Amino acid sequence: MRRENLRASRLLGGLFANRVIAFEAREPIGPESLLEEEARYVRRAVHKRVGEFAAGRACARRALAELAITSFPLRVGADREPLWPEGVAGSITHTAGFCGVVVARTTEAASLGIDAEQRGAVHRRLWRHIATPEELRWLEALAPSRAADMAALVFSAKEAFFKCQFPLTREWLSFADVSVSVEPGAVRTGPRAVSVTPRRRVALRGLPPPPWAGRYALRGSLVVTGFGLPPRER
Repeated sequence: MRRENLRASRLLGGLFANRVIAFEAREPIGPESLLEEEARYVRRAVHKRVGEFAAGRACARRALAELAITSFPLRVGADREPLWPEGVAGSITHTAGFCGVVVARTTEAASLGIDAEQRGAVHRRLWRHIATPEELRWLEALAPSRAADMAALVFSAKEAFFKCQFPLTREWLSFADVSVSVEPGAVRTGPRAVSVTPRRRVALRGLPPPPWAGRYALRGSLVVTGFGLPPRER
């Protein structure tokens, strides 16, 4: 692994109001970077999956080092989720040409969720599978180029929120279970507001009521989204 492949991510860090540590990689990272306890999870995986997994673990290791946590093997849970150190919230995402990680102490955030997607990757034929009826009507009313970006954002926002809520609820949500609202405007740079509202009960006890706010950014070929839930009330 070349050290210069990894760098602090202002793109991902800018998605959060609270203090998070964010790293990204935009070049392949070899499996030799994996710790032995991590490598066993991808011994039979295809080359692409191994590369994504290794990049995520390498970014995570750099981020955890900022919290003075070193040589920690990031194992995989029963539901394929990363098992972070006690007292740490984190999230990993990867898409073509990009991998990123955010971490924070749980005194800063009860849970974190990030997702990166390629703009325009959510083709129109997929909209009905990821959008609620209200979201579908909204997308169909937009200009084609804007609609392509916003369809990717709807997908990304839901994926990021699903990752964020799962460590707290252990619930799998479907695309129909939440609806996405986007800050109006066509600004192409800088983080902007996005929120999710549940369409069924989500057991996020001890936290502020919905809608739950996040941020998104459109940068180059990417749409990235982040959600952070505040520490639980004691």
